[in-house]
Amino acid sequence: MGKSKVALRIAYLGTRYEGFQTQPGRRTVQAAIMEALQDARLLSSEAADFSASGRTDKGVHALDAVVAFQTEASVLATPRHINTKLPPDIWAWAHADVPPSFNARRDATKREYRYISCDKQFDIRSMRQASDMLCGMHDFRNFSRERKLPVVRTVFSSNVRISGNFVIIDVEADSFVWNMMRKLVTALILVGSGQKTLEWFVNMLNPQQYREGLRSAPAFGLVLTKVEYPDIHFLEDAYAKKRALRRIQDLSVRNSTMTEVLKTFDKQMTSDHKRRGLKLI
Repeated sequence: MGKSKVALRIAYLGTRYEGFQTQPGRRTVQAAIMEALQDARLLSSEAADFSASGRTDKGVHALDAVVAFQTEASVLATPRHINTKLPPDIWAWAHADVPPSFNARRDATKREYRYISCDKQFDIRSMRQASDMLCGMHDFRNFSRERKLPVVRTVFSSNVRISGNFVIIDVEADSFVWNMMRKLVTALILVGSGQKTLEWFVNMLNPQQYREGLRSAPAFGLVLTKVEYPDIHFLEDAYAKKRALRRIQDLSVRNSTMTEVLKTFDKQMTSDHKRRGLKLI
């Protein structure tokens, strides 16, 4: 049987991983996927033409990452089969037969990231005004750690909204440069907190005239939510999605419980300090 190429839509929680890309001696998402594909007898030890839609940083999550690879056993390349080999915080949920030339990074036409941040009484109106300025083609040198490659990107949409006790920031673009989304979040929060002005934000989008470094927002709030390929039809696996939903619900219950545990600690520690007349620093 000859080789064919398969693409998988993958979701993962990045908390336990040192980023997506394989790094010697480190636990990464790509290494876990490659090991699972080998255990499932879909790859030899030498992976053929493996590609991924992007390289998320340490601690970043993905709802819709895409990987592609050549295999001689495409009939076994189904999410439900592969998920039996993957760790519980990574799962495949759709697959597609793709042309031999398909590359998961180069052929993607749109990507969307979501950042979730605690609402600290930000000026959402100002954040939205700044967010609207992102739409269109810009040089994102001030919002990236990239120093050599081109950093001009086109943003198709950008939105800031409130959801309960959180601020949700969604940005869709043709692609993102290194740390771009996390630095954009930092800039929007600086505007929303009143530390920076809208004029400053406009200047940041013009690195030929104005240069300033920014810290990246914490990785744990960032999720890759969508990668689009206009000519590829993915088949979703209902069973795989159902199993993944059970895992997510279980994690949600555990984390909600842990949040209440931490509130108990916070309340008790604050009470102890006040009773003893100590100041919190």
